[in-house]
Amino acid sequence: MPSPESLQHVTMDRTDNHHAADSDPPTTLLESFDSWAQLLRNGEPPNPAPLAASNQGGTPLAEALPYRPIVRRPLALLHVIDDGREDGETIRLRGDRLLIGRTDGEVTIPHDITMSTRHALLEYGGEHWQLADVGSAGGTFVRVLSARLHDGSCLQLGATRFRFDAVDAEDPCLVEMLADGDGTRHSCRGPLATIGRAGMGCDIGVADPFISPRHAEVRTAAGAWRIENRGLNGLWVRITSPIKLAHPAQFQCGEQRFVFVPLTG
Repeated sequence: MPSPESLQHVTMDRTDNHHAADSDPPTTLLESFDSWAQLLRNGEPPNPAPLAASNQGGTPLAEALPYRPIVRRPLALLHVIDDGREDGETIRLRGDRLLIGRTDGEVTIPHDITMSTRHALLEYGGEHWQLADVGSAGGTFVRVLSARLHDGSCLQLGATRFRFDAVDAEDPCLVEMLADGDGTRHSCRGPLATIGRAGMGCDIGVADPFISPRHAEVRTAAGAWRIENRGLNGLWVRITSPIKLAHPAQFQCGEQRFVFVPLTG
């Protein structure tokens, strides 16, 4: 509990201070911000209910939920991740849309030449937020645990991007995507193909320092292919249509990574 010294004494209902004794206690106490900040730092609930509070059967009563608006829609947070770190600048979304681009939009990364002028859009659709690519050249990628692969699917492991080629269903391949065209083709034939950094004993070895020794696995069953993440830097898949963001999500435009956090109950 805050100490009496940390409370600001404010009289709310006195109309004639000349008739009130100087020793009269104030009728309303406003708690200072400093005392609340200290409680939050210590991880203690402000003004906790007495532990003895219970119903007639002796069962302890549950505390109230933390307050949040019930009329206006919830806010959201967008973290622009600093290079090589897990955090960065935080932007609060107070409108219904936010455009990301190299030079156009509310969030711009002018020095990222791999990002398009207008790249991706975050938009609130009445019930949830969604992320859409707005015709960028390089695409917008989201981080996933696993994904089904189709002919033409694009994904990123480490700093390397691949296109899944399943024109020949008997010999599907992951094709490295380079700035000037296609690179090495890696066969994914068989029920399981492991992907990792070159020289680490995986079926597919890629010379990329951002790829883990065993980074991902491509599994085949009943004519369908699925890739699963096993790596530190994650598995990223290019979106082909708007996706719903009901939970915290990571996405990438150009070489810039973001974390989106909807502040829902």
